[in-house]
Amino acid sequence: MDTEKINPVLFTITIGIIFTVEMIAHKLPISPLMQTGTARFLEIISILMVFKWLNNGLGAIGLSSEQIVPGLKNGIIWSAGFGLVAAIFGAVLFLSGMNPFKLLHGRLPDSKMDIVFFFLIGGVIAPMAEEIFFRGVVYGFIKGMLLKKIKKWAIPAALIISTYLFVIAHQTSAGIPLPQLVGGIVFCVSYEINKSLMTPILIHTLGNLALFTISFF
Repeated sequence: MDTEKINPVLFTITIGIIFTVEMIAHKLPISPLMQTGTARFLEIISILMVFKWLNNGLGAIGLSSEQIVPGLKNGIIWSAGFGLVAAIFGAVLFLSGMNPFKLLHGRLPDSKMDIVFFFLIGGVIAPMAEEIFFRGVVYGFIKGMLLKKIKKWAIPAALIISTYLFVIAHQTSAGIPLPQLVGGIVFCVSYEINKSLMTPILIHTLGNLALFTISFF
């Protein structure tokens, strides 16, 4: 990934896209789920087009053509490892008398069609949009800026700041969302190590789909 290519102009344009799309999408006369899906889809397309046209490629956000396949392969490995750790943690909770599935259970829509859209939007479209923005753009921009000033601490600082923003975006009245906190760290680390945004995209996607499947059954 060529994070130094994410200049303040590109970053500002991306932020503008996010705010504009969110405002427009949430005024559409459709369900909140479809509003979210529409917003995330438009954000994906818009950000990719901006980086493609104004940056002469998608390498700055880890999505150049040569980064796709290696990123997918590493994403499978990371997901398997993450799943194994989660399974071990769940087993420990179960042996201690707690039901780990209750901690992972989330509310799904009532109708079958809405459940299908929920899996599609929450399991595929939203994770892709969030990784492109929070890891590809935000983490990449902060890291690129800090490398010019505090090279030694640029990566840890970028990880902390981008993960904090990711958590804040998902925070509710219930408090700090632990899955997003842990996930944000894992997504950043996997991106930094493998240099392909497809790695955290796949981890995020498979993780969400796994959580939704547990809630479904």
